Amino acid sequence: MGAENSSNKIISENQKTWDAVAHEFFEACALPVWGPFGIGDDLNLIPKIKDKTFLEIACGSGRSIKYLIGNGARKVYGLDLSNTQIVEATRFNTEAIADNKVVLIHGKMEDELNIEPVDVVFSIYGVGWTQDPEQTFKNIYSYLKPGGQFIWSWDHSLFSDVVYEDGKFIVEHEYHDEEPIVLPNWKKKQGATAHLTYRKVSSWFKLLRDAGFEVIGYYEPEPKTLDRGSEDPTKYYAIQKAKKVPCSFIFVCKKN
Repeated sequence: MGAENSSNKIISENQKTWDAVAHEFFEACALPVWGPFGIGDDLNLIPKIKDKTFLEIACGSGRSIKYLIGNGARKVYGLDLSNTQIVEATRFNTEAIADNKVVLIHGKMEDELNIEPVDVVFSIYGVGWTQDPEQTFKNIYSYLKPGGQFIWSWDHSLFSDVVYEDGKFIVEHEYHDEEPIVLPNWKKKQGATAHLTYRKVSSWFKLLRDAGFEVIGYYEPEPKTLDRGSEDPTKYYAIQKAKKVPCSFIFVCKKN
């Protein structure tokens, strides 16, 4: 099987998985928060919303889109792989869609969109799902106006390597290993298989630079609340773990 066919098969499986588990994420992190534990709402990463145009990659249930429209955004595009998420985002933004302030697109981030240039492209825990980061970043760069910004968050590469075992947090997985991983029955959903690749932070920097972006901000926020987290140290998003190693990173990038 060729690389392209293999990638398409993985994307198709991820789409089916997200359709199956989407309802668990309808009230997940949304602007002004950028990830678990309430991170990012104090960083003012999008200081000017009024009259600006946006594209959200992996828009999910449309909560961030509604936040932007409520704060005066001129137009917001939302892209998501999951039809279940698009249906919910449509329900949540019905009036703005009717007014042509919101346009929702069911599709892959790896495929180029035909949209007007926007001021800001952003993604909250979505871009990391890409099966072709080179093409995805190339696409995102092309969507931006000169001087536009790309802001995105994702699981910190080290966080996924640390687990709780025998009363201690230990590094179980090799940080330098960037091989794809497969999570069967993800979110305890029978038959839902998730495909992910955790890359080193340095790899993400290189991918962004190769796409033409200037990285003007990089953050590794400390946990603030228990939002989407747990006090059980054995859970993936355990607050004790997030206090020891960063749970998330946030990139702020600029198109020159």
